[in-house]
Amino acid sequence: MKMNRTFRLATVAFLVTFALVPLTSHAAPITSGDLVIYRVGDGTAALGTAATAVFLDEYSPLGTLVQSIPLPTSGVTALTATGNSTTEGVISVSQNGTPQATLVFTGYRADVGTATPSSATPATVNRVIGTIGLGGLANTTVALTDPTGAIRSAASTDGSSLFYIGTAAAVRYVGTPGPAATSVSIDARNSRQVLMSGNKLFASNGSTSITGKVQDYGNLPTTTTAANPDVVLATADAVNGFALFDLDAGVAGDDTLYALSTVEGLLRKYSLVGGVWTANGSIATGAQDLTGYAAGSSVNLFLTSGTTLSSEIDNSGYNTSITGTITTLATASANEGFRGIAVLIPEPSSFCLAIVGTASLLAIRRRRS
Repeated sequence: MKMNRTFRLATVAFLVTFALVPLTSHAAPITSGDLVIYRVGDGTAALGTAATAVFLDEYSPLGTLVQSIPLPTSGVTALTATGNSTTEGVISVSQNGTPQATLVFTGYRADVGTATPSSATPATVNRVIGTIGLGGLANTTVALTDPTGAIRSAASTDGSSLFYIGTAAAVRYVGTPGPAATSVSIDARNSRQVLMSGNKLFASNGSTSITGKVQDYGNLPTTTTAANPDVVLATADAVNGFALFDLDAGVAGDDTLYALSTVEGLLRKYSLVGGVWTANGSIATGAQDLTGYAAGSSVNLFLTSGTTLSSEIDNSGYNTSITGTITTLATASANEGFRGIAVLIPEPSSFCLAIVGTASLLAIRRRRS
């Protein structure tokens, strides 16, 4: 009897301890080179201002759904989003490269159904940074107790040791990530996507007080930092998603930038010429977010609007006007919305073969449509 009682007490202690450990969401491994879309809504109710379930949907580059990874919807590991906010849910890729790289995204520590989580005080409704790698293990343990307003994006060098976030009020630095972390303001700006490349911090914004709609803050800023304007548009314009690529060996680092002007409804291209980002034309689109990968002088872009996943292949190369057309690959179901999109890029050798094959199949699809 004493042994049974001891066993029962040990079992209860184990279960209580297990229940207190922050859990993660785990699915099948993500295929290198596939797309991951931040999706809001489970299809059962219209998307509104309340906290809504988030799923990470894996798609092949041809638009075939591979799997949906649900994120926790309640309790101490919850990561939810405002259902009808098209500026939340941006995804970035940590800059340390495959296979170590992770996808980085954000949300709220709010149970599904919580009213307007972006308006809640951050001490009551923490802002959350989530990550997921090729193994399919999503981690939602990093939470912030101080950023106010809507949280829209996060970026990192390695997906664990430090983060930057973009909110409706500021670009912020998180130097010590954890379950009750705090952050430091880099720029008090209405920001959208933050992105790391070569240790340089970039951010897009929708601020109507400046013309610099994509800016950079230099290498690993940790305090208030003046922004360098990269993409300059009208003050009334806004850029949500953008992506950087290195297409020309003669230019050090990233030399090609694609940005989505959400007010104009344009996919804009820029090339870094003599240290200045120079416009290379645009294509009409209603997309909010984008990702892509390059092979040689070609870039295969993937874009999401609230309801569609699309592709665009630009074969024009560095400092030449953008070419190609927008092709729809997949459509969101009723009461669901696509938000951010990203891809964990495969190793260069296999990637080159993959992009050539994908481009050929997309070209065939376009000819048939």
